[in-house]
Amino acid sequence: MFDTFRYILTGRRAGSPDVGRPWKVWDLDAELRYAPVARALPALDLPICEVGSGPAGLALWTDRSVWGVDPGADERHGGIVSPPNLTRVQSDGASIPLPDRAASATIAVDTFEHIPPAARQAVVDEMKRVTAPSGRVIIIGPTNAEAATGDRRVYDRWAAREDHGNILQWLGEHFENGLPTVEELVGLLGTDRVAAVHATGVFPLRMWWIMHRATLGDFPQPRGFHLIHHLTWGPFGWVARRLHRGPYYRWMVVADLTDAA
Repeated sequence: MFDTFRYILTGRRAGSPDVGRPWKVWDLDAELRYAPVARALPALDLPICEVGSGPAGLALWTDRSVWGVDPGADERHGGIVSPPNLTRVQSDGASIPLPDRAASATIAVDTFEHIPPAARQAVVDEMKRVTAPSGRVIIIGPTNAEAATGDRRVYDRWAAREDHGNILQWLGEHFENGLPTVEELVGLLGTDRVAAVHATGVFPLRMWWIMHRATLGDFPQPRGFHLIHHLTWGPFGWVARRLHRGPYYRWMVVADLTDAA
């Protein structure tokens, strides 16, 4: 009953972080990054390691303990306050200062597009090293040429405005490094200690683009609309979470690890 009442008032579903305001359609971008990862976590009684966590990352979407490995400045992330279940680790993904096989899962969310292609293998090798047997390495982010085309459309729209914040910086790194392909990520994971690899498309590109158009103000917003935004856009969110029809903006690649070397 409480969850239903909360949803009617704020549009926020059970399990989603409380950010102190009603749900907005652009919140789907974070939800459809982290919620699939949270559902894919193995049930091992060990912390999770997130490469490229920033000041919050997955820790907002799970009660489990998370080591957040990130070398970047928090200012890039808009001053987010770290949740209590996150332990910050100042380092980069190519040299994770954790023991071998210490994490139940090692994840990277929207991270590999910010890593030069020549450096990606070292990061994946470290992710595998710190992940325990029966654990998982989970990589999710924009992939393939269709997502790159979508990034360019969004970049061009924001470049014509003055209120773009750090969006152009983030997307510029996508272009500089190039988006990985699903085949590249599977190849980087290799076969050593890998029992199986699964790839799943996340966030259909057409829905992702409509979300960005809403963010850019392409649709009517009459006076007082902010009070019912979560109700008006709620059905769109329902479809976006459940529609599995490509092309996709993101793919999630999951490797199940074994004990064998």
